[in-house]
Amino acid sequence: MRYSYRLISEYINGLISPEELIRYLEILGLNPSVVVKSKDDIVFELETPANRGDLLCLLGVAREILPFTNASLKIPRLTFEETSTRITPVKIEDENDCIYYSCRIVEKISVEKTGLSLKEKIEKLGYRTCLNVVDISNYVMAETGQPLHIFDLDKIDGYVEVRRARKGECLVTIDGKKREIDENVLVIADSKKAIAIAGIMGGQNSEVTADTKNILIESAVFNPVVVRRGSKKIGLATEASARFEKGISIDTCKIGMARAALLIKEICRGDIGPLSESGSKKKFSHPVVKFNMERVNKLSGIEVEEKFVMDLLTRLSFKVKKNKKFFIVSPPFYRNDIKEDVDIVEEILKYRQYETIPANIPFASIKNTPSSPEIATLEKIRDICVWLGFTEVVHMGLTSMDNVSFNREIIPAEIENPISSNLKFLRTSLIPEILETIRFNIYHSTRNFNLFEIGKVYYKEKGSFREETRVSFMSINSGNFFTLKGKIENLFDKLHLKNLQFKEEPGVFATENNLAIYLDDVPIGNIFILSDEIKERFDLKREEIYGSEINLENIIGKVSFITFFKEPPKYPSSRRDFSFFFPEDIEWKEIENTILSLNLPVEKIEFFDFYKRDAIPNNIISISFSVFFRSATGTLENEDVVKFSKKIIETICLKMKGQLRGADGET
Repeated sequence: MRYSYRLISEYINGLISPEELIRYLEILGLNPSVVVKSKDDIVFELETPANRGDLLCLLGVAREILPFTNASLKIPRLTFEETSTRITPVKIEDENDCIYYSCRIVEKISVEKTGLSLKEKIEKLGYRTCLNVVDISNYVMAETGQPLHIFDLDKIDGYVEVRRARKGECLVTIDGKKREIDENVLVIADSKKAIAIAGIMGGQNSEVTADTKNILIESAVFNPVVVRRGSKKIGLATEASARFEKGISIDTCKIGMARAALLIKEICRGDIGPLSESGSKKKFSHPVVKFNMERVNKLSGIEVEEKFVMDLLTRLSFKVKKNKKFFIVSPPFYRNDIKEDVDIVEEILKYRQYETIPANIPFASIKNTPSSPEIATLEKIRDICVWLGFTEVVHMGLTSMDNVSFNREIIPAEIENPISSNLKFLRTSLIPEILETIRFNIYHSTRNFNLFEIGKVYYKEKGSFREETRVSFMSINSGNFFTLKGKIENLFDKLHLKNLQFKEEPGVFATENNLAIYLDDVPIGNIFILSDEIKERFDLKREEIYGSEINLENIIGKVSFITFFKEPPKYPSSRRDFSFFFPEDIEWKEIENTILSLNLPVEKIEFFDFYKRDAIPNNIISISFSVFFRSATGTLENEDVVKFSKKIIETICLKMKGQLRGADGET
């Protein structure tokens, strides 16, 4: 909206120069920007705060600058004589959508081009002129802040109703566009059809034309949230919707109706009928705000004079009472932004002028607040992942139906009001979003890299909402499956977590090349070679991709970052290499656990060879490994090591159906 110095001056009983007006508006933080400047007028725009809908009108700006002057507010005339008895019935389907609705019939009007005086005002305000009755409604909105709508009465069937649109309903608005509307949109309707989108724009089927003889004036208070939702739904924002979204009071609504009826009577002539209204006034009761000067001085950091506060609030039309301890203040009907004492203090400082307040650096001791154990653990895990050569990625957690469809056993959580049709669900896994990032990087010629992400996943389980913290790893054309497996084992080693096991099981992202990860016999995740089917879905067919996803929920509480000093060994170790034939379904962990269960002085066991060729019988594999013996009490003799080796050979052959390689049985 644009404002004019001359038009604002019409509502002030007193003299004020254009330069003074601009300076006052700058002090108030409204940042006026001059659009047109002439000898006797200045046209400008303002940056109005989101909670100050009362400033979107000429009267509002005039009220705002009064405390700087000795002038008083000039209220426009509102009284007129009703010369018709005709009335239109009004119904409101839900008063939560429409707090108050009023309308008034004016018969036998003369609709024609707007006269020069009103036309000049309309053009200064930035509106295009049309027919006189339409321009009056726009002028009253700019004058009082109340959006109005004028219907052609003869195009309305029966009563007027405020209701939600029906599913599949359509309306051609006065801009000539067909709007598809549904239950999220509030409409004005007659007994047969929708005739306007409430608070936004009227319909072509009830539009005023040069042939119109009888009109219906609408002035209402719609729920700001409902108007905002409807505006978003149809993709249309108007001057009217901007005001309704900031909140309109019933008093403003009644002033707008009376002012419009009077101007139509004066300019268009006609017979004005009685007011038809519906709704409740209780919805717009303003809170009473209590404060004292001690509170004002504490929040402002300066000593403010009590007389200044009393005079200012009175000039701003606040009702002020004072007892021994407190000021008791009731804001005027148009100030729906005043809700608590800090709002009053803001008004006081605004007119006291912020630049006159001295700047003092507050003295305070800042204490270091320790992070929660969970956050501290996750930060440590991040550090380890980076040390292992991974680069962190972060995604927002919203994803598509395709990305939550990988695991059919999980019920995804759907968002009620998604920001996009492609982001309707909360993610159930970190992997799909990382794959999208991989595809983006591959398209931009980055082919060898390692990524990780720590984040939440969400799903439904037995009627309840669940969320888990997980970490995912992806290696792209970097190393191989066992490289990634080794890094994960290294991670758990750094976290001081033992009893890690890997079992071959089908997974979500790989049915064949997948190992389930167990910690203390509890499944916590998996490691896999990404299947060709999923690679094709993400256009990554040519890439070698290895991945892992681990649930951190059961890990965080077990993690320890305390490092204990271990005395270096005093005595040398002895190494023996073994090669056995095993059934092909044998697991390395089983071999390792069997050897460790013998209670021998074994320091470590290292796997170094796996062999399977046509020369070996079917279902048989060859595994080679080294066992390191070391005693804490003395140097092991060769006879001791031979004895330990024989015990290992006997146990493996007996319990695990292993067969030592070599005809002579030597180790």
